[in-house]
Amino acid sequence: MRISCFPLHGLAAATLLGLSSVASAEVFDASLSQDTVRIAVNGPLSRLFAVDKGEYSVGGVGGEIDDFSSDNFFSLHGGVMLTGEAAPNLEAGLGARLQYVDADSADGGSLALGGQLRLKLLQADRLRFNAGAWYGPKASTFGDFDEFTELSASVGYEVLRDAELYVGYRSIEVGIDNGPSVDLEDGAHVGIRLQF
Repeated sequence: MRISCFPLHGLAAATLLGLSSVASAEVFDASLSQDTVRIAVNGPLSRLFAVDKGEYSVGGVGGEIDDFSSDNFFSLHGGVMLTGEAAPNLEAGLGARLQYVDADSADGGSLALGGQLRLKLLQADRLRFNAGAWYGPKASTFGDFDEFTELSASVGYEVLRDAELYVGYRSIEVGIDNGPSVDLEDGAHVGIRLQF
């Protein structure tokens, strides 16, 4: 993994700053790919606001840009989702994220809309399927970008009831203003989710 030029201390500091504003984290999520590191925390929205459902999310990802192996990027996000049971053992969420991206000579961000699905199989109650999608069009994107897209999917197994090991795929793409679309990340990763 060649991410020595990437300011990991900046990613860690920004993530910790976001965490300091929440009373208690519920799920810590960390994943590694060949070229990237991702850290995120999700928890009940009731820890931040007087609501009885939904969740917050803060985190970041950084490493080598997939399209340009000599360049690095980092991306930070903070958002909220309304969550609930869409079907037996299927939880869904819809919400919004404020996304910031710094990709070497370009930086900017987006207000992205999207959501996620979490499926737990009845026959294999330790097996988990997760999928998410976030999209920010030109109208809600600022700085050097005119579009933002993030897609992810993973399959996990609860080694312990509060500790999941997973493998997944993530794609992060930004459209450069008056330029091409750039894949910041496009590949497989492994990770852990720890519930506190």
